Amino acid sequence: MLGGAAGILMLWGFSVWTAVLVAVLLVCPAIMVWGAIQVLRRPTELLLEPVPETRGMSLNWAAPFYDRWCKGIGLGDAFRAETLRHAALEPGERVLDVGCGTGVLTRRAALAVGPTGLVAGIDPAPKMVALARANAAREGSRIAFRLGVIERLPFDDRSFDVALASLMIHHLPPDVKREGLREVYRVLKPGGRLVVADFYWSQAHPGWRLLAWPLRIVPMLRDHAAGRLTPYFVEAGFRRVDVVGSWRWCVSFWVARKPGEAGGPEK
Repeated sequence: MLGGAAGILMLWGFSVWTAVLVAVLLVCPAIMVWGAIQVLRRPTELLLEPVPETRGMSLNWAAPFYDRWCKGIGLGDAFRAETLRHAALEPGERVLDVGCGTGVLTRRAALAVGPTGLVAGIDPAPKMVALARANAAREGSRIAFRLGVIERLPFDDRSFDVALASLMIHHLPPDVKREGLREVYRVLKPGGRLVVADFYWSQAHPGWRLLAWPLRIVPMLRDHAAGRLTPYFVEAGFRRVDVVGSWRWCVSFWVARKPGEAGGPEK
């Protein structure tokens, strides 16, 4: 990694972008090693539920340092607050957080819908779900966290007013993206909305788009780098799909609405 960092500086000189590349090369491996040590040193609550199979990416290994990592790259509390601003949650609504991780966004959503609402969170990573449950218990939250995957949601049709998917769609291969979004559509009530925050380099600064260009060879990230995410929502059945904002360098927000009026039939 040191050789790669030195090579970047020798070939391209020092600039903001080469500094970012060098930082990624040097910092990311160190964080991953530290996280692996933490996994070994801090045993997590044993979950008795069967771990669901998925062809998407599970971040079980990252659970001990995931929240610190998000804050370190600018995706901390302010980012979660901006996500919920676009969700515009109302007291009493039923909310599903898909790929909930350690439950930071999920717990904020529970506060927004209040005691008359209901919030559930699913994630395929046992260590993430264990931490989410422990954090919720410490705060006295009634959130139901469970192991689950977006392509097979363990909920009835028309169960939720809102679904949240924060920084998890890019963990899915294209066919699983399609399956998962169809499942989200199924569990939303008519008029329900899906709020997505995810990487979308086509709307980023030209420098970030240049850095993201090689990601087009990665199936999970190809459509994020090329700006082709909206068709996935439309294929799933959503008819009104809007890019409603962006965050920092390369994250965008979508709101996709299921046809029909809340409490009424689909159209």
